[in-house]
Amino acid sequence: MARARIFYIFTLREKKRKKDLQKFLETQWLPVLRDAPGCLEVELLDTYHDRAGYCVSELWENREIHVRSTAKLWRETHTDLMKKVKEYAAMEFLWHFTILNV
Repeated sequence: MARARIFYIFTLREKKRKKDLQKFLETQWLPVLRDAPGCLEVELLDTYHDRAGYCVSELWENREIHVRSTAKLWRETHTDLMKKVKEYAAMEFLWHFTILNV
């Protein structure tokens, strides 16, 4: 089954500091993702286009594992982190790719 790459955009909310969002993502959000079953890699990317915030790139074993693992994380085991991230930023799904090996 083909690996999958997912991109999310975190756009900073008014009166929130970018460095606070970065610290939250680096110390709380990303470690949880990195430990999720099927997650191969997570990267924090700086500003997407002209938006104040960050982009997160995730590499997963496949799309089905991504959907299953993240649903469990953000709807069951780590709902507190999902609530907290929404205090810092609006979260937007950007792309979901299937990786083709040529």
